[in-house]
Amino acid sequence: MSSFDFGSLAEHYDDWYKTSPGQQHDQVQKADVLKLLPHPGRGLSLLDVGCGTGHWSRFFASLGYKVHGIDISEKMILVARSKQRECPGCTFGVADAQALPFPEASFAVVAAITSLEFMPDPAVALREMARCTRPGGIILVAVLNRAAPLNQARLAEGKEPYTAAHMFTAKELEDLLAPYGEVRMRASLVPSPGGLPTGDKKGRQVLSSCLSRVRLGSRRLQGPLLVARVRKCENGAAQKTK
Repeated sequence: MSSFDFGSLAEHYDDWYKTSPGQQHDQVQKADVLKLLPHPGRGLSLLDVGCGTGHWSRFFASLGYKVHGIDISEKMILVARSKQRECPGCTFGVADAQALPFPEASFAVVAAITSLEFMPDPAVALREMARCTRPGGIILVAVLNRAAPLNQARLAEGKEPYTAAHMFTAKELEDLLAPYGEVRMRASLVPSPGGLPTGDKKGRQVLSSCLSRVRLGSRRLQGPLLVARVRKCENGAAQKTK
């Protein structure tokens, strides 16, 4: 289940990545992922949980991973499959993240990019992700950052699907991941706020106020996407990573 029906957005979901702000955010967020994810993948298996239209699946495949993407939305998976020519290293299927249909230790990397915050019980999904990760493998999670100025502006505007999400603070995400090992986390800001989707007056006021606080205070973990990882230890439990 999902707190928002992404099937209604499936046909146009990737359009944002073609815009100038979309490309800016995508570049920064992928750079954060690359800081935390071993690459090149060299044929290692990666499960993309909540893959949607396969945007991140295609990125992971470009790093050399053999990617299987799953999503609860059949319409999103249909779009992902329609783009498989762009991603010969990807396969896609419909599945529930809270009951993954894979044996234990099936994948070298299990990732969930902007999907946990839309699930009824993220902790259950994360346990399933850990179950499917091989000893020594990586659990990679990225969620919408509730402390980010952009996301606060989106919420102030009442924009969907953002209002349907349980956005995480860095502390909440760390607490969720901590049972599986030491958490490494990044959330970089884009170079400038130009082109951000703040259509109404309230949204613009919130964004202006938040950006002022960011400039005055720490810029650490203020980006709209929190990216974190832990490593599963060789005996099947979790281990701390440096």
